[in-house]
Amino acid sequence: LVAIIIIHYLGYTINMVSLFAFLIALGLIVDDAIIVTENVYRHMEEGMPAIQAAEQGAREVYWPVMASTTTTIAAFLPMFAIGGQLGVFIAVIPVVVSAALLGSLLEAFLVLPSHSAEMLQFKARSAKASFINWKKWLNHYLSVLSWSLVNRYFVTAITIGVLLISLVYAKTRIPFQLFDKVEIGQFFINAEGPGTNSVDDSLQLALRMEAVIQEVLNDDELDSLLTNVGVSLIDYNRILFGSQYVQLLIDLEKPAAKGFVERFVSPLVNFQFDQNGTRIRDTETIINALRERMQQIPGIQRMSILRPQAGPSGSDIEIGVTGPNASQLLGHATEIKNYLERLPGAKDVRQDLEPGKLEYQYTLNSRGRELGLTQSEIADAVRNGFLGLEVMHINWEDERYPVRVIYPDSVRRDSAGLSRLPITLDNGGTVYLGEVADIQLRRGLSTLHRRDNQRLATITAEVDDRVTTPLEITNLMDQQFKNFETQHAGYQLLYLGEKKEAADSVNDGTRALVISLAIIFFILAALFKSLLDPLVVMFAIPFGGIGVIIGHILFGFHLQFLSMVGFLALTGIVVNDSLILIDFAKRLRAEGMERVEAMIEAGRVRIRPILLTSITTFLGVSPLIFFASGQTAFLSPMAVSLGFGLLFATVLILVALPCFYLIADDARQFILGKFDNSPESASTRPV
Repeated sequence: LVAIIIIHYLGYTINMVSLFAFLIALGLIVDDAIIVTENVYRHMEEGMPAIQAAEQGAREVYWPVMASTTTTIAAFLPMFAIGGQLGVFIAVIPVVVSAALLGSLLEAFLVLPSHSAEMLQFKARSAKASFINWKKWLNHYLSVLSWSLVNRYFVTAITIGVLLISLVYAKTRIPFQLFDKVEIGQFFINAEGPGTNSVDDSLQLALRMEAVIQEVLNDDELDSLLTNVGVSLIDYNRILFGSQYVQLLIDLEKPAAKGFVERFVSPLVNFQFDQNGTRIRDTETIINALRERMQQIPGIQRMSILRPQAGPSGSDIEIGVTGPNASQLLGHATEIKNYLERLPGAKDVRQDLEPGKLEYQYTLNSRGRELGLTQSEIADAVRNGFLGLEVMHINWEDERYPVRVIYPDSVRRDSAGLSRLPITLDNGGTVYLGEVADIQLRRGLSTLHRRDNQRLATITAEVDDRVTTPLEITNLMDQQFKNFETQHAGYQLLYLGEKKEAADSVNDGTRALVISLAIIFFILAALFKSLLDPLVVMFAIPFGGIGVIIGHILFGFHLQFLSMVGFLALTGIVVNDSLILIDFAKRLRAEGMERVEAMIEAGRVRIRPILLTSITTFLGVSPLIFFASGQTAFLSPMAVSLGFGLLFATVLILVALPCFYLIADDARQFILGKFDNSPESASTRPV
């Protein structure tokens, strides 16, 4: 409720991204309530009256929960540093998460204790009456924890080794891409004929393409087909108009249910019982079949197949070459295009410097320069003669018409008459265009773009993520053309497009992550009143990545931007649970308990809230992990990072983190022992 009120007054709306943020917050906001309620219930188990237990339980965890909430908010701060379109796209996520956490914090300490005092009741039950023998499992855990603390260096070495193996595997075996493609059953076929094509010619080309679609797709696969002639929609921001363009929008039937889960479990979870899908082949297989057949149609010069996708739009690969000369630019663009076509996984490679229609090109010669003429002056003379010069307006029957002075059709339609075009000099004399300019009949370029006053050629390509990723292709491009600018002076190779901007924005957020970690460190240092203990808690953060990597391997996902967002949410939970565990152990040590016993007691007391936090969060995101379909599958990598990362992080927090803490304490006592050689200090050194 607090988050909805705040995003309303900040001008945000309820949409797919904000709902995605609420889903992330779902796994975080229950943490505060679980920690407070469990601590209250623990005191009630020990025989304390309900009101006193609520007051004492909330007071004990106030500062740890306050610190855990602020560190979680700090973990999402790097998202504010992401600029460009991607920054605008995800700006609502940290706002929703921060607002929801603040609302949860207020509820946990202003409302929840009174509810706990009124509603919580402790009833002693025998182990046989319980569905799960909690004491038996707790004793097993305490045995494992005791052994791990005694062999803490061995356990830590094994944990670090598993982390290193996971990171090496992820680096060498799991590709990274910004956003994944989802199975939504819709795609565009953009085709371009020769530049001399009329609308009627493009219409005939469209009919041949429709016939191929009807041939490749059967009635169980094709739902609808829409054809546009003369227009091509590249994305929601770019539309091309021209008589040579043809675009086909294809909607496929719903895919048929596969396996027991899709047939029986998913309808129950999603409350959709009309699963009438008939399509057997997936979208990517159909696209590949159509691409192979479309390439055999005569008259198609360029073709690309695009799929709607989440995140920034545009082609997977978009490379630009800038330079002064159009013909050399065309050669460089063709060279890059041919190289991309040879790379496995690169498809629909195009470059926009295609030859256009025949045109007369005139250039000022030496005689024209001697007479004081400029290229602009002869261009004005040609423009005025062939397009006309507006000299006045006349009124006719309540309408106002412009009057143009223009050459007659006999002159304008006679190609030889161009050389006899008269040009008036400043001294009143007259010369002909053919005397002061060199006129040539050449085939020009269909389109010509500029970037920073330089001519620009753009090469685009789509990438089959089952074979490779855009990042791998750009790395190969960098190796192949690393000396491009030195070999071709005046020409520059650069990466373009919204996806390039998005990748740069993610790099900005990565740099801001350092600031975020510094903020988390200072918050923990203020709570623990120590510089070493915060490092122990933060040292646990990378180990949550083990579960993230294993989850992506199990489900066949690439690492991507949403995986990073899920890891951010996971970081908040890891810090929260670690903080609560370490804070309780330090409190017991301050009361005089021996450090190993304090760590075991902290594990015994804190295992229940940690398990409850992990289980509730995993169950909250499990529908996205196991039952996501259609556009909701776009969010699955985030859910996998959060869910599976949390499963492994729970084991880490309960077993490995106490070992980290004692090793840090060993180091602290060793260093202090170097400066204090008294018998008392020697007796407290670790064995």
